[in-house]
Amino acid sequence: MSVFYKVAIIDDEHDSAKALIEQLKSYPRFHVEGVAHDAVSGISMIKRVMPDLLFLDVELPEMYGMELLGKVKNDINWNMRVVFYTAHDKYMINALRNSAFDFLLKPIDRKEFDIVISRFLVDYETNPPLFESEDIVNAHNESSFMVVLPTGEMKMIKLADVGFFRYASDRKIWEAVLITKESVSLRRNVSADFLCSFYKRFVQVHQSYIINLDYLVMIQDNNCVLCPPFDDCTDIAVSRKYKKNLMDKFCIF
Repeated sequence: MSVFYKVAIIDDEHDSAKALIEQLKSYPRFHVEGVAHDAVSGISMIKRVMPDLLFLDVELPEMYGMELLGKVKNDINWNMRVVFYTAHDKYMINALRNSAFDFLLKPIDRKEFDIVISRFLVDYETNPPLFESEDIVNAHNESSFMVVLPTGEMKMIKLADVGFFRYASDRKIWEAVLITKESVSLRRNVSADFLCSFYKRFVQVHQSYIINLDYLVMIQDNNCVLCPPFDDCTDIAVSRKYKKNLMDKFCIF
């Protein structure tokens, strides 16, 4: 007897969701049980449908897909696999794959889609659930993310190696400052909100700065004092707009 799998889709683009449904028609064992076009409806649908396979758009109007998963993490007690998909390749694919079963780019390539489905069929009944004790939103210090350099080359960076990000206003991009003192430029459409939602230790302290809390020693005269090798960075100011959020995360009194 064939096993049937429940599928759910969360995508704010109606045409994109319809295209995905058409792709799935080639696989009669996969039944689309629900489609949501916003985060709130998506959260409700996940709890109601309890899908075996969830296709989740990375960038929803209200929040990122990783944030949405964080909100339902404690409610997932069944064997669900998540496939992130997006029209933008700006996202850190390697790190996202630490948080999900797989990743697809829109428009979805048929061959890539077939590979994901094949992997799901092999993986689903042979591996334990992904949603057990791990934090699917906040990557561990051992995790890495990928950036595309101006030369077109790709570079893997460990989260633990990032001391802070600074915004280069002249080029309108964020730069990651590493423990080697190297500055690595991120893509133009990577936002501060995305960086902060990507890893819980990244906290914005100023319009132009996002720090890694693991390197913060103290706040002195509204400036961040960081531990080595970033102790010579004396111009990371804490603005009034972001100070409360920083204090809530860093202070225990």
